[in-house]
Amino acid sequence: MDTFKIMLILTSAGMVARIEYEDLKFREENGKVKAVFMGSYYFYLERKDLEGVARFRVEGDALLFDCPDKRANNKFSLLLEKGFQGLVHMVRGKPALYVHRNTGIPLMGSNEFGLVDRGSNIIEVKPLTGCNLSCVFCSVSEGINDKMDIVVEKDYLVEEFEKLASIKRHGVEANIGPQGEPLLYPKLVELIRGLKRIKNVEVVSINTNGVTLHPKLIDRLVEAGLDRINLSIHTLDKEKAERLMNGSYPLDNILSMIKYCEGKIDVLLAPVLIPGHNEEDIDDVIRLSKTIKNRKWPGIGIQNYLNYKGGRNIAKEKPWDEFYDYLREKEREHGVKLIVDENVFGIYKDKTLEKPYRKGQVIKAEIKANGRLENECLCAAKERTITVTNCAKKKGMITIRLLRDKHNIFIGIPA
Repeated sequence: MDTFKIMLILTSAGMVARIEYEDLKFREENGKVKAVFMGSYYFYLERKDLEGVARFRVEGDALLFDCPDKRANNKFSLLLEKGFQGLVHMVRGKPALYVHRNTGIPLMGSNEFGLVDRGSNIIEVKPLTGCNLSCVFCSVSEGINDKMDIVVEKDYLVEEFEKLASIKRHGVEANIGPQGEPLLYPKLVELIRGLKRIKNVEVVSINTNGVTLHPKLIDRLVEAGLDRINLSIHTLDKEKAERLMNGSYPLDNILSMIKYCEGKIDVLLAPVLIPGHNEEDIDDVIRLSKTIKNRKWPGIGIQNYLNYKGGRNIAKEKPWDEFYDYLREKEREHGVKLIVDENVFGIYKDKTLEKPYRKGQVIKAEIKANGRLENECLCAAKERTITVTNCAKKKGMITIRLLRDKHNIFIGIPA
């Protein structure tokens, strides 16, 4: 938990321990006590278990126990740990895992959560999984799926990011680009503020579909230090957008928010060129980009659609030489630069952490939690998370044969 408060209150009837959290609110519901975490997740506590601590009541957002604070703290901590094992997403109703510093789950090693360093001065920050859309072309099949959600403690992310950023020789960009929608992260503003305060962080950016953007949120993001919004917008045809996004898509509001950002924060349109689906729409997006008055960066960065294992592969990917030919053609048609050197974005090769293990190696690691998929577990060894598929064990040590080590992302199977 980010913040925990336990206070001893002296009353005429004796001692009352008041337990309250900054990010956990308690309320009575259906004969149980519902614990709402960060406004987006919840779990239930059984009354009989709470009464095992002491006689209790819910007052405001807190729990009051008729016992000394030490007893309340010790007993309730065990219930809390058990409760978080049943964490559920408030809207999607999916099981969720809260990764905080006391779980022993490292933030390096997974491509789905935590931190990813691909050998440049950009560090990817992944505070959660899950999305409010289920795009039919999503490379990681987010949104509607059977995967467990993951949410990461904000302070844990910032602290581990600072350690990783300290080894970089160039100014660092923190790119908040999770496998999902970053605007759903309850602590996004605080996360941006924490990242921007790190000594050698020069840029903080987010990759978003923009569905939940509104003026007050944009103002808060700007105040926190966000430098650039990378906006996933693939067509200006609302009906087609809703087919591609597989859900309601507030196109008019998104266009309004692009305009609202002018002079406050740079917006980079990031359409994906999907063969057979939106080639004829890219011209409109390019024309829109020419109206964006950024202070520092280009207004558009067209992406090539690629097929991925585990993605929703609705089209055949375009070979890279054909993709660049397409961009050159559009550059001539619109008089705008579309093939941009990485240096324009300040991207440089940079120092990265040594890999503690190599692909093909057999290692031992400790199981820390279930993974996002069935029969998958998250293990820890040498400050790395290792995702293990076909994992029948639920706890203890496991012997693993590593199938991947690229970019310090480790995947293995039981050996």
